[in-house]
Amino acid sequence: MRKHILIISAVFPPEQVTSAFLNYDLARELAKKYDVTVLRPYPTRPIGAKFDSAEVNDSTFKTLLIDSYTHPESQLIGRFKEAIDFSKKSVAYVKEHHNEIDFIYNDGWQLFGLYIIAKACVKYGIPYIVPIQDIYPECLLTKGSYPGFIKKTILTLLQPLDKYYQKNAERVRTISDEMADYMSSKRKLPRDKYLVVNNWQNDEDFMSLPNPAKNNQITFAYVGSINVHANVDLMIKAFAAAKIPDSQFRIYGGGNQKEQCQELVEELGLNNVTFGFVSRSEIPSVQAEADVLVLALPEGNGNLCLPSKLTSYMLSGKPVLASVDQDSSTKRILEGEGCGKTVVPDGKEALVNGFKYFAELTSEEREKMGKNSRDYAMKHLTREVNLQKVVSTIKEILTKE
Repeated sequence: MRKHILIISAVFPPEQVTSAFLNYDLARELAKKYDVTVLRPYPTRPIGAKFDSAEVNDSTFKTLLIDSYTHPESQLIGRFKEAIDFSKKSVAYVKEHHNEIDFIYNDGWQLFGLYIIAKACVKYGIPYIVPIQDIYPECLLTKGSYPGFIKKTILTLLQPLDKYYQKNAERVRTISDEMADYMSSKRKLPRDKYLVVNNWQNDEDFMSLPNPAKNNQITFAYVGSINVHANVDLMIKAFAAAKIPDSQFRIYGGGNQKEQCQELVEELGLNNVTFGFVSRSEIPSVQAEADVLVLALPEGNGNLCLPSKLTSYMLSGKPVLASVDQDSSTKRILEGEGCGKTVVPDGKEALVNGFKYFAELTSEEREKMGKNSRDYAMKHLTREVNLQKVVSTIKEILTKE
């Protein structure tokens, strides 16, 4: 009799979010050997995207739509309510079917959501893996200035929830060695509990990339969510201040900061900064049209993980300008492998210098960096390499059980 795996996924296609794609790939792969059911809420990410339905159109596994509260806006109370409601309704399903479930992939909403689902797993004796893209509650404190006693209070109240679902998981899937080392140390859990697996992309989407037209203009581009953690406003201000002749900056994506960024461009009088929205299938081609791809993470956001968009950027065979923590895996890879340049986070002048640095390189130098990016990504960041790490671990857990 085939074993039954339940994937609880806070985001899932048609949402164009990294975790949605990863969980879809995981469901398809696991369905080759197991019965797989996916629980998901109605699609809402990224904010601004329009969804006619939540249909996945894949018959290899079962997808169940959970009628739960959704709150795509970046507001703490609304997000907490969303996390709790989806997890409670997912737990109701687990309660009804726990005798049939052999394993749970617990990828609900962070903190409260993961905690509630983990408690149900413990109650019913169901083994689970919890994947972690961002470290909570620490990342709640990276944007904005909080007094020391406020930070200490938040960490004291919320860290035990995070430790609970990590401690009781069979494995905790992280996205960098730096993240695994940090959590093992801070949560006082064995390092071998952490499974390091890089995020991957649809590799085949990047197999036939168009060759951009040769001209004297240099094109910078950002592709991703335009939200408070993306620092797109900082990129715009730095690009404007750099005043690079024959240059343009293309910004693709949606999010709750997009309108403010558009207003900033208008306020600065920039006619060489444009906005667009692309589907997942269009991402490789628009990235291939750029000369340099840009990302900027607030201090404390990029020191422990490899940003998912960096994988996409590097598969596109482009050099990367990254405003990130200087003790990060992003810096280690980009500069160690000759794939780009990093500057300190949250610094406008540093990012200005980054834009100028790439403008002063020859096209041949930028192309060499792009080739290095592509070579590294194909060796370390593909679906073929990383998906099997997760699948193999789940198979080991099920065999042990």
